[in-house]
Amino acid sequence: MVETGDEEVENAERIAGEADRRREAWGATLDDMTALADEYEADGWETVRIAAGSTGTFGPGDAKADDESFGIAYVVPGNKAEEVSELFEKSSFPEYEVYRAENDGLVYMVTALLAPDIETAVFVAGAWEQRTALNCAKAAIEHGRMYSYLQKLDGTLVGVVEHDDPEKFFPNLDAIRRYAPNAGDDESADDADSTDETDDADA
Repeated sequence: MVETGDEEVENAERIAGEADRRREAWGATLDDMTALADEYEADGWETVRIAAGSTGTFGPGDAKADDESFGIAYVVPGNKAEEVSELFEKSSFPEYEVYRAENDGLVYMVTALLAPDIETAVFVAGAWEQRTALNCAKAAIEHGRMYSYLQKLDGTLVGVVEHDDPEKFFPNLDAIRRYAPNAGDDESADDADSTDETDDADA
């Protein structure tokens, strides 16, 4: 029998504890989505509830993006994709709300996409890692807008929504920097840009 040291036991317990916390956080996120959707249904709205099969942020130049695109991509389960696609043909979903919580470097989020013109709300629950979000967050804040992409597993777009307030998604850029690899390089580049602007102004 292979003996395991105390450190290995502690690591296994830590990983198991993280998994338990993440399951609980995801369960709470789904409960929040259900409660929110129930409120809208009580007011007479039609609702669609989506627990994203996968969620991820991406920014300009990332592997899945072109030089301009950024946002959060959600994989819509196959049994919801056609219904959502038909709804996006009827409305652009101009209003939205964002409900978010952070745990162990993950952001658990419910985005309510609202179409008052057809009294329909699409609720999307997803979770994404802060360590991979810096490129997206910087682009969103720089441009003053944010995007949600709903897509099938094969990448086929079901719907895209533009949001006018990226701070609802990224209220604290410094918190994301703390998780991001090479974030120190990013801050140094920002400082250098600021110095260049100051020098230009002095000149």
